[in-house]
Amino acid sequence: MSKTERRVLMKQDMVIVPLLAFIFFTEYLDRAVIGNARALGMQKDIKLSNQQYFSAASVFYVGFMSLELVAAICICYIPPCYVFGASLITFGACAALLAPAKSYAWVIILRLMIGVAEAFGQVAYLYVTLWYKPNERASRTGKSTSDPHALWIKESLILCLAAVYSLTPLAGAMNGLISWGARKNLAGLNGLLSWQWLYVIEGIVTVSLGVVVMIFLPNMPDVVAAKGSWLFRHEDERQLLLERQKAGQNSKNAKPSMHQVVMALKDPKIYLGAFMVGAQGIGIGAFSVFLPTFILEFGFSELDTQLYSMVPYAFALVTMLSLSYAGDLLAKRGIMTLACLSTTIIGFVILMSTTNNVALLAGACFVAAGSYPGTVIGISWALSFHGGYTKRSCAAWFMSISVNAQAIIASQVYRKPPRYRVGHGVALGSYILATICTLTLIYLLSRANKAKDQRATNFAVRQEIDPDMAEDYERLGDYHPGFRYML
Repeated sequence: MSKTERRVLMKQDMVIVPLLAFIFFTEYLDRAVIGNARALGMQKDIKLSNQQYFSAASVFYVGFMSLELVAAICICYIPPCYVFGASLITFGACAALLAPAKSYAWVIILRLMIGVAEAFGQVAYLYVTLWYKPNERASRTGKSTSDPHALWIKESLILCLAAVYSLTPLAGAMNGLISWGARKNLAGLNGLLSWQWLYVIEGIVTVSLGVVVMIFLPNMPDVVAAKGSWLFRHEDERQLLLERQKAGQNSKNAKPSMHQVVMALKDPKIYLGAFMVGAQGIGIGAFSVFLPTFILEFGFSELDTQLYSMVPYAFALVTMLSLSYAGDLLAKRGIMTLACLSTTIIGFVILMSTTNNVALLAGACFVAAGSYPGTVIGISWALSFHGGYTKRSCAAWFMSISVNAQAIIASQVYRKPPRYRVGHGVALGSYILATICTLTLIYLLSRANKAKDQRATNFAVRQEIDPDMAEDYERLGDYHPGFRYML
């Protein structure tokens, strides 16, 4: 690896990855805070019925999944810094406006708006795939001791996604910590209740980050390569960005393509991958919203609930970073996805089969420890087997629909405390089906790779050149003969 490439990767790792990580951090902070607010008395103070609370929790996902494809198209035409920055400022302001909420209608409208705004930040997953090559192995490239920057470099897409996503478990833990601090120190201050302070604090943090993102996040790689940016000023860096984009099977100036939309709709991998990742909508989405309620029902006090809700997220952070690294190092993302799904299944089995408080908390830890790394590995794997920007965008949109549809279902079935057997049962069934989808994908991708290898062998035996090798990846997508699926 050249010094220029090391320098480019270090800049990506030190600027782009942290900014995207904080985008996801604030998204998960604001979407799940309603669960902590409920434990602090929000539902009772606004006089919401259980059904109204469930609707307020689930309406977020309606707004979220409806506009993600639009958001993916937007970043092709509008600089991502403005798309993501405006998203943060909008849903941060909406979160802060929940503090003075007095009615069910007020809560519903703002939760819907938060979902719509967060959809535009969620496509940061697509943005990051344009900066990192999907087939790069996990390495810090630390073998070359002559380069002092070597230890900072994280080339792999899965490690990049893990780094981007690493703050999301901390968001859940931070919600618990802020809630605990608000309940203990801010309740009644300036006439605001503890749950109102929770919304005010998190809203201010999110809006502030939106301004930072607008200022510092670079444009799309091909635009930066053509016009430069404050981060990549040298010509050799800009040329390297174009070379890396081509090596990552991305086309320069890729725009929305109806041909790729049709290609995506005909591809069974789209639907299998969507359901595989969609199971995480229960493990992360609905489960994180209801986690404080679960822990409160375990028998802990209101104040202790906020602290104990941090424990599963600590497990999630450790497993997400370690399993993501292992998945990339072993180059077996399908197997690692199965391991994560199995861990979450064990967690839900524990939650359904015991009444012991310690065991129940352990079950919650298993769910978080499997679902968070499962999301990172599953998304990076699912995106890697779709070539072409539009097809990859469709894959991300279908995953979003599946995640949020299952989260909506879960938010409506967690109704009967203290055991929540129906909710846990639905989640368990969803994860079992996701496991079947994963096994099917491993089989299909392996078969497709063998067919492409056989095709290459046939042309080599005849001493001919495959005419499709000269075609653009944007036209043929993952059906290009040079494209290989990661298993």
